Amino acid sequence: MGSGDRRIHDSALFDALAEQGPARRSFLRAAWFDAATPAPDRFVLADRHGAPLAGLALNERRKGPLTLREVAGGYWPFRGVPLARDVQVVPLAQALGDHRERLGRIWRLGPVEAGDPSLEMLSAAARMAGWHMLSRPLGRVFELDLAALGAQGDWPSAKTKRKNRWRKRRLEEENGPLRVEFFTGTDWTPAQRDAMAQVEAASWLGQLDHGGDTKFRNPAMRGYWEALCADPQLAAMLFGSLMWLGDTPAAFTFGVQAGDVRYYIANNYDQRFTQFGPGRVLLYDDFARAAEHGITRISWGLGDAGYKSEMGAQPGPEMVDLLFVRGALLSRLLSPWWERAA
Repeated sequence: MGSGDRRIHDSALFDALAEQGPARRSFLRAAWFDAATPAPDRFVLADRHGAPLAGLALNERRKGPLTLREVAGGYWPFRGVPLARDVQVVPLAQALGDHRERLGRIWRLGPVEAGDPSLEMLSAAARMAGWHMLSRPLGRVFELDLAALGAQGDWPSAKTKRKNRWRKRRLEEENGPLRVEFFTGTDWTPAQRDAMAQVEAASWLGQLDHGGDTKFRNPAMRGYWEALCADPQLAAMLFGSLMWLGDTPAAFTFGVQAGDVRYYIANNYDQRFTQFGPGRVLLYDDFARAAEHGITRISWGLGDAGYKSEMGAQPGPEMVDLLFVRGALLSRLLSPWWERAA
């Protein structure tokens, strides 16, 4: 089998592993990793009988004084390794050991959700294969339990609904007709991506030095999300909304939906309209639409506790950054550095 055929074969195995696992991790398909530049070293771990156990995709980068390999893919909602549904610790440990040269003496996986069953399985196998695990906390994600909030029957509150109707009226009075476009990666247009980049440029993020961490104004990041749309399964998982005031894009949301969870990767608004909260208005509309489509949980990332809590979000799983190190002595030497690493 040639290298090109082998990669196609491995891509199919990767996708099958992602489909076997928990639905909320189903975006960890081959294209999720291959869209990165440069393309990662991607391979499938198999047991002694050739049955696929896990998929790994590794990039190499400099981190402080070290050059290490790290699991690739988009930073949010989390990085991950797709695992076979019935994978066991011992054969997975053996497969990791078989690839110790490819993984290297030090490799990284993060951010990840602490306590995730797939992560627990991988960590146990890595320890059995001879790696020590160092963990660095990143904070807790905020989540909306749409199922519980909907069952209460009073979310958003009547007061919030009135306030949002008032905000929409004022936005229209000041700036022209308000309309919202909803899309997935299957019908997402270049014009919509241009509009999202325009919002980012006019947002607080766009005013930061070097343009901030923008997802669509940054050509490389935009290219990553565009490349994902070549995979029909991933394209269907991407979602977003775009608010227009007249001919001006005012706010957007964007993320990936897997199973009954929506992971918000970015939401932003044009600072000119801050007084009437277009970003908040759009998010409430987005959440209502998600609930109508059977979404039970919103995962909203780290930070910004104020407005997220006001909208009903609660602290969720802790996110951690993991370093796997071969050798007890090296692990002890690196532990203080990793704990304070930025």
